[in-house]
Amino acid sequence: MRSALLLSTIFAFLFPCLANAQEGAKADIEVSSAVLKTAEWAGYKYMENLDKAKAGDAIALTSFFKFSGTVDGTEALQHATTCLELIPFATDEKVGTVIYSLKPNLQAVLLERFQLAQGRTKKEALLKPLQDWAPFTWKGLHGEKVICSVCVGKDLMTVPPAHKPGEKSLETTEPTNTTGKQ
Repeated sequence: MRSALLLSTIFAFLFPCLANAQEGAKADIEVSSAVLKTAEWAGYKYMENLDKAKAGDAIALTSFFKFSGTVDGTEALQHATTCLELIPFATDEKVGTVIYSLKPNLQAVLLERFQLAQGRTKKEALLKPLQDWAPFTWKGLHGEKVICSVCVGKDLMTVPPAHKPGEKSLETTEPTNTTGKQ
């Protein structure tokens, strides 16, 4: 009897700690083991790029979104879920700016896959329409110009545009010298 009371008391004190630990794990990004195997096969450093992308690194974000062309089927949906869950970490504005710099065909693929990934994610905040919680990403996915205001003048967005001259391009920094050249 005493041991049952002692056990229940200990559980009552430890349960909130266990619940918080699980919430911390849920706050992270879902990564599929199948996608990791494909990345390994392709020689792509998936977790390294994911960590950099979570920090808002434009080159890692670009690489991560371009990896979408390597996966198909179920893995494409799993990778898209990871990409979708990445947005709050990297910030909507940076993700939208990077997506805007991608080729229109890749933007269309990402749009379709992000919408499918919303049906797969376990993060309730991401179930709302994308244009509501990630308006810059939504604009980038639809080819609308997005410029990261945090990045302007800080040379944080150094991703070269994926478009031909005359097409839309990624313009994220102002000229840095008096000649008007960057």
